[in-house]
Amino acid sequence: MGGLSMRAMVAALLCCQLLMTPALAADKKTLFRLTGSNTIGAELAPRLVKGYLHSLDASDIQQRSEGERHWITANLGARAVEVPIVALGSSTGFKALDGDSADIGMASRKIKQKEVDMLTRFGNLAGAEAEHVIGLDALVIAIHPSNPVGQLTIAQLRQIYSGEISNWAELGGADLPIRPLHRDIESGTRATFDEEVFGGSRPTRGIYEVSGNAETHQLVLRQPGAIGYLPFADAGDVKKVAIKSAGLAAVVPDRGIIATEDFPLTRRLYLYKNPSQFKPHVDSFLHFVESPEGQKLVAETGFINLTPVALKMSPYPNAPEAYRQLMEQGERLSISFRFANGSSELDSRALKDLRRLEHYMDNAERELNLILVGFSDQKSNSNIADIISRFRALKVQGALLREHQLGDSKILALGAFAPLTVDSEQAPIKNSRVEVWIN
Repeated sequence: MGGLSMRAMVAALLCCQLLMTPALAADKKTLFRLTGSNTIGAELAPRLVKGYLHSLDASDIQQRSEGERHWITANLGARAVEVPIVALGSSTGFKALDGDSADIGMASRKIKQKEVDMLTRFGNLAGAEAEHVIGLDALVIAIHPSNPVGQLTIAQLRQIYSGEISNWAELGGADLPIRPLHRDIESGTRATFDEEVFGGSRPTRGIYEVSGNAETHQLVLRQPGAIGYLPFADAGDVKKVAIKSAGLAAVVPDRGIIATEDFPLTRRLYLYKNPSQFKPHVDSFLHFVESPEGQKLVAETGFINLTPVALKMSPYPNAPEAYRQLMEQGERLSISFRFANGSSELDSRALKDLRRLEHYMDNAERELNLILVGFSDQKSNSNIADIISRFRALKVQGALLREHQLGDSKILALGAFAPLTVDSEQAPIKNSRVEVWIN
């Protein structure tokens, strides 16, 4: 079957199943089950499922919804099929995988170590076989349109949500009590906020817990003192606060800065599968979501897809000369290669980005020079930081040469320059990266 397309392989498998069970042809067949993140499950997952069914030439594709539960139905060949989606929070996805009530867990944050341990009997849920990054989002800090405050640091956000700052006048705003809005405890959106702002701890003082993103949106627009956080796709008509982290300038998130993962509240969107099971439609659906066709649907839903795009970047005033020239003359691709936590191995997204970069270079309309810019975590010893940043870039260069025949690349090692975060837990993951530049 090596020469068959994904569509042909799935169709062949489905035909075999139908031939083996002719008496059940009239029954509705569940292709696979998704449970987890509301951020993914509300609109993105239904659209991806419908796109997948369309790619298989299914007919009469329909959606039925009741609250946070959705059912996508269609006719596939001679059989009625269904894909149920339950969107009650990222944590519920891992619980459903554990209880075998879902085939795919949806998560708007990375799997936690305790969840990896809970599911260890299935294999490594944090490994590339189980973990699939399908797009990017950012938490937009949202306030009422009349609020004059335009910029906050991560430290100030921490003070607001811990109760240390309780009035907007302390931040240059009106004399008005601050009302922080926080998502429910099962939410991956909340987990991302807590991780980035508090290092994973949970603020409890003076917090109003909302039921979902829709309630946050409504309260921010109604209450001048409110502050909350929303997925990028849901923040169209609120006032967005610029966020400052580490030594970088304060930025309001846009599609470009989110795509590079440089914005401090950027997050990845994940689908997780049980790596010990082989279910043809599960694997085929994941392949579809990661394909250019599936990634177009991610973008159409308002999230940021993983297809590389070229970006012009403003040079940092304190940048080393070689990097400043590159920023002035070249373009940065939206790919940034990162590494598994505590490891020198590329993470699950990076392994897929190698092929995306190969495809981008192969389809470029002009000959491009490829420059890999390595960064390390903030270290007291600059010599060690320089060596680590060069090693990171060499690791990516080797993978491109060995597996994707992209050998004509140059390396620029910048040590611990331009850290994205000073948080001790997040720094090794965020700061140790390899940017991709072309000129």
